[in-house]
Amino acid sequence: MIISNKVLIYTVVFLYAIQFNTLFAQNDSGTPTYGLRAGVLFSTVTGDEAIDRFAKKIGPQIGVTGAYYFHPMFSVRGELNYELKGGKFANHEMNMNLHYASLPVYFKFNFTRDPEIYIYLGGYASYLFMANTKGTYEIIIGDDYITESINEDISANLNKFDAGFIGGFGAQGRFSRWADIFIDFRYTLGFINLDNKKAELRYNFNHEPFWPEQNVDKPKNKAFMLTTGFIFYIDPR
Repeated sequence: MIISNKVLIYTVVFLYAIQFNTLFAQNDSGTPTYGLRAGVLFSTVTGDEAIDRFAKKIGPQIGVTGAYYFHPMFSVRGELNYELKGGKFANHEMNMNLHYASLPVYFKFNFTRDPEIYIYLGGYASYLFMANTKGTYEIIIGDDYITESINEDISANLNKFDAGFIGGFGAQGRFSRWADIFIDFRYTLGFINLDNKKAELRYNFNHEPFWPEQNVDKPKNKAFMLTTGFIFYIDPR
């Protein structure tokens, strides 16, 4: 009877170990992953009366991503993206275009598996490598209706670095033995003042006759992003 009990115990432990290993073998995140992502970015700039904070400028986001898993349901992820942020000017057909190389890092938690429903929180750091103001400026001075085409480099007027909060949610499902496909929605909010206080007139563009006095507080980036892409696995499932 003692031998039978030991055999039973060993059998249960053995079966449990098999089930435990199967769980990790079936989990798509048993090893680090990498992927490609692309989507659209809806951005604006807060803290500047010249920018319509309710209107959203549409731009692309393209990049690569990778993940390291602490647990099948919990991972840390990093990305390297190109992002076109900025905003639309109030009352004028003009955009402020801010071209960033962005590095988001965040923790991701899965609620379910295959498909994965997940949320994540973290932060990002970005480098501004190009910025301009482009469009048509319109103004009425007395009886004159004046328009001017604007295309001005404003990189020297802005801080090169930005950093902020990132949070989002999404879904990821199996595409093949080697890859998953995902769709993702995120919100980002910058903490850094964009204006470096070096512009002679204002940081947007230097056209004094065409620009009325407006308040510039501490302009910051804000954006919503909708992206999709593929996650690839080192080992097939």
